[in-house]
Amino acid sequence: MKKIIFAAVALLFSVSMFAQGPQRREFKPEDMATRVTDGLKKALDLNEKQYKSVYKLYLKRGEEMKARRDNGQQDQQVDREARREEMKKNQEAMNAEMKKILTAEQYTKYEEMQKKQQQRQRQGGPRGPQGGPGRPGGQGMGAR
Repeated sequence: MKKIIFAAVALLFSVSMFAQGPQRREFKPEDMATRVTDGLKKALDLNEKQYKSVYKLYLKRGEEMKARRDNGQQDQQVDREARREEMKKNQEAMNAEMKKILTAEQYTKYEEMQKKQQQRQRQGGPRGPQGGPGRPGGQGMGAR
């Protein structure tokens, strides 16, 4: 079950996985929002009001990600540093919204989940530096 939760959190940080080339699957913000929110509901014991708020937050984020991808802003030619800064700002905004929705205890657990996922990515875990599906030669962005 922890793997499912961490996979959901990994989705939050894996914007680059949507730029996999022509063979990529259709990205649906509703599906992403449902998967992530369901995982967080189990991990953080969200009540119904929290669930709806978190779902709306992730749906909005998914729609923004889809719009950026559809507009070609996630193209490999876009400056990586600028993209990294944008992702950092987006994550900070997301965390601020989550802090408003969750209790102090839930938010602490949410932060711990994020830190564990970031550590796993740095160590070459799922979709970490060694890449994920669609990465030529298995090389992820961190390995270049």
